[in-house]
Amino acid sequence: MIRFKVIKIKKYILIFVFIALMLTISFKTVRFDKTVPVFAASEKVNVTPDFLKKLDNSSLKKIICWGMPILSRFEMQKSPLFDVKETMGFISKAITNVDINSPESYISMQIPLVSLMKTQVTITPGTELIPSELMQPENEHVPDKNPLEAPEDNNTNIEKIELEKGKPLILIFHTHTTESYTPSKAYNYKLTDKSYHIEDLNFTVAKVGEVMAEELNKMGMSTIHDKTIHDIPHMTSYTKSLKTVENILKANPSIKIVIDLHRDAPVLEPNKSREITTVMIDGKTYSRMMFVIGTDSVFPHPNWKENYQFATLVNEKLEEKYPGITREIDIRQHRFNQHVSNKAVLLEIGSHGNTMEESIESAKIFADVLQDVVNDLMLNEKQNSGQQ
Repeated sequence: MIRFKVIKIKKYILIFVFIALMLTISFKTVRFDKTVPVFAASEKVNVTPDFLKKLDNSSLKKIICWGMPILSRFEMQKSPLFDVKETMGFISKAITNVDINSPESYISMQIPLVSLMKTQVTITPGTELIPSELMQPENEHVPDKNPLEAPEDNNTNIEKIELEKGKPLILIFHTHTTESYTPSKAYNYKLTDKSYHIEDLNFTVAKVGEVMAEELNKMGMSTIHDKTIHDIPHMTSYTKSLKTVENILKANPSIKIVIDLHRDAPVLEPNKSREITTVMIDGKTYSRMMFVIGTDSVFPHPNWKENYQFATLVNEKLEEKYPGITREIDIRQHRFNQHVSNKAVLLEIGSHGNTMEESIESAKIFADVLQDVVNDLMLNEKQNSGQQ
């Protein structure tokens, strides 16, 4: 806490105001640069973190005024003679290192590292999937200590789908947009490290999503494909992708199906991963697919059982038409932003041991099967006319 010497304020109030006036005149041209060098002399970061700016300044000002009551007696507004607000900010900072006009500096003083923070600190609504080693491909599906099983109630009704002519039905996006595959002749790029990530989206899961969206649009199922990079830095990827999805859904309320498309890394070694995530069907090699479904174990998620039923429906249809193309549905404690819709899924296509070509072929299969599922769930014309 801030400590002050006890003085008789009333006796010195006139002197205090006079000094404040003199300081204002003397330092009229003084400007305080609110940046500090970090790591290099030419590199500057904002002293005040974004998350502190979002705090209620009035509450923080009250805290500071408890420590220095005289500040509460001054009306914080400009006068023709001098700026009381600016003056008091300077004086309070000179005495206590706390700027009354910037209450977040109180927290920065108590926790000095806060003043050097550059990135916005937020609480992730789902979970942050950080690689165990910085330069390794992440495995998002390390088994939970308490594995979750499929819900006993398998009779959850899946809401029917009503197509709105000329409006999008499906959204495909990528929380980990830079996830890549094993380079091949057709999709050749140079691995710069062992993480199997690259910012050129022609060689990442975003390309797989692009092909899937093209196939769906050809079939008459209007699809939006968003290629925003969310995983730089990786730590805040789910926070950023949630904002993207919420904005798209707000602008396009007709969207019913939300797909967060990833590629997996079940084990570190790519060849061993390939054995798990590859299948040959009718002489053609495909990347196997796996649904990841979040629950309400950690965060509120009222839609999760319907999401699970929807994923199960698609999964069964995939296996019916292409036996062996899927892996077991992975039910997780975290919700992976799937609370945004009652048909929201996280879909893994292949792993870092697969090639782009194999994963693109699987994307085409998925689009074909999804069309069948949508047709099965679609309201018929009589039902549509009845609702209208």
